[in-house]
Amino acid sequence: MATLAPHNSVMEPPLRHWFKGSQTDRLILLISLVGIFFSWQWIHAAIGSGPPMVMVYHDETLLARYPIPEKGEPIRFLAKGELGESEILIDSSGARFISSPCTTRYCVTRGHRKEHGDVIACVPNRIMIAIEGADDSSALDAIVE
Repeated sequence: MATLAPHNSVMEPPLRHWFKGSQTDRLILLISLVGIFFSWQWIHAAIGSGPPMVMVYHDETLLARYPIPEKGEPIRFLAKGELGESEILIDSSGARFISSPCTTRYCVTRGHRKEHGDVIACVPNRIMIAIEGADDSSALDAIVE
């Protein structure tokens, strides 16, 4: 008959497991974390650099690209979609849908959008407004979202 070995009732502290390793290991980990942090900051700054640009898409096709004007005459754009034309207004407050042929008109009620990364979409008409940074081809080669 086999006998069982006595169970060690003394538990190792849970944090001690994570801090095993030499001083060199800890230094490499710290340098890696600092490098990741600063790389993230640089990428974030490069994406949002420049004045905001309004990009109007039908499906994946870019229809128009306008900078958000500081002041002056607003820009009106008619985007032809699946159901008809959506009217888009671009002024110093940002970009917004003025009218759309869809039945729900949620896109019209969304109001102005002006910050980098903002999106308004008329899904039935397949028109999308995206606010992006300026086209600075020297900043990054490619960004995957």
